[in-house]
Amino acid sequence: MPVASFGRGRRLLNSADYSRVFDAANHKVSHKYYLILARKMPDGQARLGLVVSKKNIRLATARNRAKRVARETFRTSATSLNSLDIVFLVRKGFDTLAPADQTRLLREAWIKLAKYAGERR
Repeated sequence: MPVASFGRGRRLLNSADYSRVFDAANHKVSHKYYLILARKMPDGQARLGLVVSKKNIRLATARNRAKRVARETFRTSATSLNSLDIVFLVRKGFDTLAPADQTRLLREAWIKLAKYAGERR
């Protein structure tokens, strides 16, 4: 599988995976429009879970765009995020941002998490 893919091995797949991150998050990146929780894991592959609720983004198209932007920016940054399980939670107002701003904010967040992953090795 190419490094820049987003296959099953790159995703949090079940509630136990999400619970481990929620219960024992080692690092947090908080912003007005999102919250990212991360947990250091012993294996070498970064995994992402998405929480985009209808309560925070009403329109399905806007929810899908938020998830698509998060997946794409994660996919391109995943090599620097080794050994992290990450949960991305959207807050109200994320859908009001322009797509370029959404992408920029998430790329900055992944850079912050990559610094965290690098210093914890």
